[in-house]
Amino acid sequence: MWNSEKQERLDELQQQSLIAGLPEDDQHALNALLSELEQAEWSTLQPALSGLRHSRNALASDLGQLQAQNAVVAALAGRYADLLARAKAQLAGLESERETLRREYVRALH
Repeated sequence: MWNSEKQERLDELQQQSLIAGLPEDDQHALNALLSELEQAEWSTLQPALSGLRHSRNALASDLGQLQAQNAVVAALAGRYADLLARAKAQLAGLESERETLRREYVRALH
């Protein structure tokens, strides 16, 4: 487990390394401390990263479902637009026929 003593030793070795270099034993100690620190950090981050991966996968699944729903809704909207266009055309035809009948009626009465 990482603690303040190890952190102090790491800081000392890093400082010595910058100033004058390190003997082989101290370099091995520095490398071991860095490796231990990396492992401690990884162990600390692993649960959070796993949770983030799970959340990302859930969001990706939700996104896929929403995209599929959007595709269905878009297709339905297209069909409704087509239905409305056909209804307008049919209404225009019926109005035209009604107007023709009205004119014929007026002509028949005069």
